[in-house]
Amino acid sequence: MVAQLLGLALLYLTTSPVPFAANGMSVYPVPTSAVEINPNWEVVYQDTNVYGVVGKAVILECGPTVPDMYIWSFTQPGTEAIRAVVYNLGKGPRIQKLAETLGQITIISNSAAVSIEKLPLAAHGLFTCQAFYDIEREPKVYYYYVHLTVRVPVSKPNLLLSDASPVEGSTMWMRCILENGTDPIKYTWQHETRNGNITVIAQGSSSIINVTDVNRNHTGWYRCVATNAVNTDSSNRLWLDTIFGPDLPEINVTPFSITERGYSALERETVSLLCQAQSNPASQYVWFYNNSQVYTGPQFTITKILRMHTGDYACLAQNTYLNTRSKKTISLTVYSEPRNNMYPAVIGAAIGGMLFAAILTALLLVYIIRNRNNNPRESQQSPASRNPLKDCDVVTHFVCFHRTA
Repeated sequence: MVAQLLGLALLYLTTSPVPFAANGMSVYPVPTSAVEINPNWEVVYQDTNVYGVVGKAVILECGPTVPDMYIWSFTQPGTEAIRAVVYNLGKGPRIQKLAETLGQITIISNSAAVSIEKLPLAAHGLFTCQAFYDIEREPKVYYYYVHLTVRVPVSKPNLLLSDASPVEGSTMWMRCILENGTDPIKYTWQHETRNGNITVIAQGSSSIINVTDVNRNHTGWYRCVATNAVNTDSSNRLWLDTIFGPDLPEINVTPFSITERGYSALERETVSLLCQAQSNPASQYVWFYNNSQVYTGPQFTITKILRMHTGDYACLAQNTYLNTRSKKTISLTVYSEPRNNMYPAVIGAAIGGMLFAAILTALLLVYIIRNRNNNPRESQQSPASRNPLKDCDVVTHFVCFHRTA
């Protein structure tokens, strides 16, 4: 009986399965006609899938119990050859030379399971364990097909930008480059702003994304993250610097005062004109007064401004990298005094004049009364003779002055 089983085992080892392709992968058919024990015996076939990682350890089981004899063999994908890896015909395991290419193979004690340390990619394929039980009484034969998938972790991605300084409105792409990694691989693209906010801008199975119509909001740090069934790793971040501008300038006038004609200022005040235009690289500024260049820089300050400084002030913003520019003009009127401040002066002068006239009138009345009391006969004279100014030598502002000898 043992000889028959050994002959059966050797027969199987020299028999090659006929692989066929399905969806681009090699499939190993169960050899239903390659082994015949006798018409009354039935061979049991079992399939399992095991996943291992390159460089790690994996265990391949050969049934739940220890068989009397077993033979482990290996079939590489894309080939038809079945080659022995290790066998035990009752006198201990015998490891074959092929095992050296499949990793550090050992047999786990008190079992027929195979342990593979430092799993290489070459171990990816079909392992078959032929197990024989109760060979002295009623032999049972099991074929355990172990489909070992060796997965490779994703390596650290390398992010590549087609243009690290794109111009606003242009198109660019980003590519996530991997040296290793078992499919399927998922790619995630992250954008980090200047203040540290991280958002996911895209994800999927493609290692490249296209960015159309680049704008200034795309400026920031970028990284790609690669993920498969084994691990996740991310690239170093790269800075994307969008070139744009300048936008239309904004002019701030200090002190701030607006009239119907535009901005206004008081004579002898210090007036500051600040020009700002969004741009990358930063804008260069040139100031013009009535179309004549007067200053270079963002802030133009006039100390002790005069009415002769009334006119049009223009700020020209320039992006020297793109050779682009934009311009804005304002009107500034300089007054000697604000119109509202003239009214108190006029009113004060009028009140002063009225007070002066009232005082003179009061003095005149006092004089007349006193003169009447001192000369009662004059009060009996005719109205024409009672003119208090008749005998005055000099009359000024209704006050009579007499010359003295």
